[in-house]
Amino acid sequence: MIRSRRPGSTAGKGVIRRLWPTERDLFREHLLRLDAVTRRQRFGTAVNDAFLENYATATFGVGGLVYAYLVDGRVRGAAELRGLDDLVAQTGEAAFSVETRWRRRGVGTELFRRLITAARNRGIRTLYLTCLPENAAMRRLATKFEADLVGGYADVEGAIATGGPTPFTILDEALDNARGFAAMALTIQERFWPAAVFARALRA
Repeated sequence: MIRSRRPGSTAGKGVIRRLWPTERDLFREHLLRLDAVTRRQRFGTAVNDAFLENYATATFGVGGLVYAYLVDGRVRGAAELRGLDDLVAQTGEAAFSVETRWRRRGVGTELFRRLITAARNRGIRTLYLTCLPENAAMRRLATKFEADLVGGYADVEGAIATGGPTPFTILDEALDNARGFAAMALTIQERFWPAAVFARALRA
């Protein structure tokens, strides 16, 4: 069982927070920036831009939650918690993608911590992940969180016992969500406020 640990809010010079449905385009742009090797590591096969655009659109449905590593307003890494549309089985699926330049900065570790906290708070007792056998970085990350790994010819599967929610994990996520929502609102305000001021000046 993974012990509760309050996650940090930063990794390197970026910020890790939940990504909201209104920020779907940030997630899509991140996926489109992934090189061919990283795309194959994330999805287990070669995928094109059209697939990624459709995937980004569907990810923020009922069954998905995304945490992101943002640097200067751009998503450079993402962790997905899938399976929230069927919590009866108390299982979920984790998936990760980090752009090549931003690897080896502890981003995957911090994203994984957030995902485990979110899973615990939603009653997910077992978190599954799948990676290619040659994806050594993903295997090391899974091992760090006490995953039971089973290797196969085509892929490696891991299972993590997350434990149940506690007042601390619930508070952690609530605080993270509040900070993340505030950051999103500030970004939107900064994006549109100058245009609004200019429009009012023209009407004056």
